[in-house]
Amino acid sequence: MLLMGVGALTAHADPDIDDVREQRDETQAELDEVNATLEELAAEQEDVDAQIAEVGEALMQVMAEIEVLEGQIADKEDEIRIAQIELEEAEQRAVDQYESMKIRIRYMYEQGESSYAMLLLQAESFSDMLTKADYIEQLYEYDRNMLVQYQETVQEVADMKAALEVEREDLLGLQKDHEEEQAYMEDVIAELKEVSDDFAAEIRTAQAQAAQYAKEIRAQNAQIARLEEEARKKAEEEARRKAEEEARKRAEEEARKKAEQEAAAARAAAEGQVAESKETGTIKTTNSSTYDISSIYAANGGDTGKAIAAFACQFIGNPYVAGGTSLTNGADCSGFVFSVYKEFGYKVPRTSYALRSAGREVSYDQAQPGDVICYPGHVAIYIGNGMIVHASTERSGIKISKAAYRSWITIRRII
Repeated sequence: MLLMGVGALTAHADPDIDDVREQRDETQAELDEVNATLEELAAEQEDVDAQIAEVGEALMQVMAEIEVLEGQIADKEDEIRIAQIELEEAEQRAVDQYESMKIRIRYMYEQGESSYAMLLLQAESFSDMLTKADYIEQLYEYDRNMLVQYQETVQEVADMKAALEVEREDLLGLQKDHEEEQAYMEDVIAELKEVSDDFAAEIRTAQAQAAQYAKEIRAQNAQIARLEEEARKKAEEEARRKAEEEARKRAEEEARKKAEQEAAAARAAAEGQVAESKETGTIKTTNSSTYDISSIYAANGGDTGKAIAAFACQFIGNPYVAGGTSLTNGADCSGFVFSVYKEFGYKVPRTSYALRSAGREVSYDQAQPGDVICYPGHVAIYIGNGMIVHASTERSGIKISKAAYRSWITIRRII
């Protein structure tokens, strides 16, 4: 079985941890299956090895018996050689006895009966004659008995040799049976060893698979741990970000509420500052001058826009300062618009360019006090009756001018 490499898990930049866990569980299941197979193979190999040992013991017993038989056969062959020597000696003695007997018989035959008669006549007495006759008889009997005895010895030795040869043949047959049994057992052991070797090869393959699976599981566990750590850090970072976001929102909300409160207070203060001017039609500037604003309240438009226009007029005569936003100490054109609206709680862009997109556009004939007129590189607050208040230049400062003193780009209504 081909194993999926760990690289398959890391092929994507950021694999899903659940996918890695699922792959790890699948790999673990495959490892468990391989381990179960290993146990089965080991048990089967153990059984085969036990059979090899059992047959091996029987083979050793047979070989030992063959060795004993070989010794017994060697002993029988020694006994047969000895018997052969004894047989040859007995046969030789029988032949010698037979030859001696033939010589005596031939001698007595050649001499005739006179030799026997002479032997008897030479007897000194009857008793001596009987003794000599008995001697002759004993001589014949001796020769006959010795011949028979030697012949019997030859037969006994021959029978013993034959019996030994039969025993030897039996031992050789038994040895052959044992050798055949030995060959059979050796074949069985060889076959069993091949089976055991096959099991060993399968076990090695399974062990290699198990090692590969274990290696992959370690890599997967490491990857899971890494992903879990990344997820933990991500969760912590997300929690921190959320906490910061909530804190930021709370701060912004508090700032918004505070700004609204400050804007409401500023608006109330600003409106309070111009409330009296609405009745009198004039406003006192910060440099103690008086400016007629009755035209502002006589124009079309809302009260807030008129209040903004009237409020802006009290700073006429104050200096122009590039980049400034102070209504009393100095402001540029956009800083002047920005700060006037801020006093009423409105947040408008700080630059003249950005103010061109603030609020909504209206036409000049629809312009009302409080609208912002945008010129190329300049902005002003419309105060009605074709007039504007603006931070003009460093030389003239904040002043009143005709709205049409130069061509405008757009007119924006903020309120």
